[in-house]
Amino acid sequence: MSYLIPYIFLVLISIRNNGRLSKFTSICIWIFLVIFIGFRFEVGADWFNYNFFIEQAENSSYLEFLARAMSPAYAYLLVISDKYKWGIYGLNIITALIFSGGLVYFCSKLKNPYLGLIASYPYLIVVVSMGYVTQASAIGIQLVGLTFYQNSKFKAYYLSILLASLFHTSAFLCLLIPLFDRLRLIKKKSSLLSLSTLGIFFGIFYITFLNKIISAYVNSYFGRQYEADGSFIKLLILVIFAIIFLYQRDKFKISNQQKNLLFSLSTLSILIFLYSLTIKATVSTYRTSLYFYSLQLYVTSYLPDTKFLKISTKNWKILFYGFNFLVLIIWLSFANHSSHWLPYKNILLESFL
Repeated sequence: MSYLIPYIFLVLISIRNNGRLSKFTSICIWIFLVIFIGFRFEVGADWFNYNFFIEQAENSSYLEFLARAMSPAYAYLLVISDKYKWGIYGLNIITALIFSGGLVYFCSKLKNPYLGLIASYPYLIVVVSMGYVTQASAIGIQLVGLTFYQNSKFKAYYLSILLASLFHTSAFLCLLIPLFDRLRLIKKKSSLLSLSTLGIFFGIFYITFLNKIISAYVNSYFGRQYEADGSFIKLLILVIFAIIFLYQRDKFKISNQQKNLLFSLSTLSILIFLYSLTIKATVSTYRTSLYFYSLQLYVTSYLPDTKFLKISTKNWKILFYGFNFLVLIIWLSFANHSSHWLPYKNILLESFL
């Protein structure tokens, strides 16, 4: 029930408010998400793993953490959480601030921001932000970067990916988005120049920061090919949204640059799904696909206005309310690892009650 209350609240304010998010409402939602995510207690599959690393920080230096192939920002958070005696809550609150801030900012730029938040709640908020806190931080930064990308502010986008990679090395894969964007227009000289610049940037970035870290990442995720339970369904859902966009993209009331972005996200989602069919859906494909989850938020926000399948805007919203509600219920009821999220406990609520 604890997970249903925030979802029902988002649906109610979505029904009442069809307009954009005001700054005040955005701040209120951001604060709520920080409390909801950051102050949780023993919630999430990796709670005890993160707590173990916090305890290890007492006898480990920043350089020692880096030597274990930990992401630089994650290692730094471990060190400062130990230094100031913040414990695991320091790590969780800081990562919740970054993830929630990025998500709310991204959704505020959508046509229907509340639909974007609703689409993000069952999995991106409940599962990812409470289960993979450092990658959630990287995703929050990437979401801000996508708002730059859709406005053709490419340098700011690349900078955001660099910053996101400091939290979780896999974020460098977001460079595939502009790469596929440029490949689509390969005949144009400007695209060749962009590809060359992107290649040089990636080469320098790789040699300077990522060489050893990527080797560890590849060996960890790709080399051993851990199977991720349920990731096939998650990838399939993402592909369905990708196909819907590709079929209806001319009816989406968005800029050409946004269409280019969504085209890249759709293409990459389909390719990673097809790749997963050859090797089974593993941690590598699943974790990579999380950076393309924004496609689902985009489509959920803009599809109702296309009147796809001759369904009215109002009815599309109702369908999305129901769909995401089912996703939440099914995951909490049947996912193999959902027991790590149940029951939901929060130290602020525990103290208050």
